[in-house]
Amino acid sequence: MFSGPIMRRLLPIVLTFAGALAFGGCTMSGDPLASAFVAPGKYVLFQCDDIDREAKNVAARQKQLEALMAKSGTSAAGQLIGDASYGTELASMRGQMRDLREAARDKNCNFVPGAEPTPVTPALAPPSKPR
Repeated sequence: MFSGPIMRRLLPIVLTFAGALAFGGCTMSGDPLASAFVAPGKYVLFQCDDIDREAKNVAARQKQLEALMAKSGTSAAGQLIGDASYGTELASMRGQMRDLREAARDKNCNFVPGAEPTPVTPALAPPSKPR
């Protein structure tokens, strides 16, 4: 079907695409995968202030990983490397945040981990109306 030079050019592209699909499907499949990386009952003994502190740490690491993946994901090969490097940890952080929310709900904490409002910076503030 294909011979020599054409096959040598197509093979790396096809393999990169197939790998990106395989890793992308694994790391971004959502809740079931995130659950696999978190120990059950990890936050049972945590109090509300412990849950709040841990949620802030998890949220910060999650943002850091998302930024690293976005930085590496400008091409198919970059996305493949980003998913392979950071995807598992990001899935773990998402699972931990879900478990922290459940623990906060179970302990009747008066906040939702990971849902804290972000402060508005002057550069992102809506423009004021002229008078």
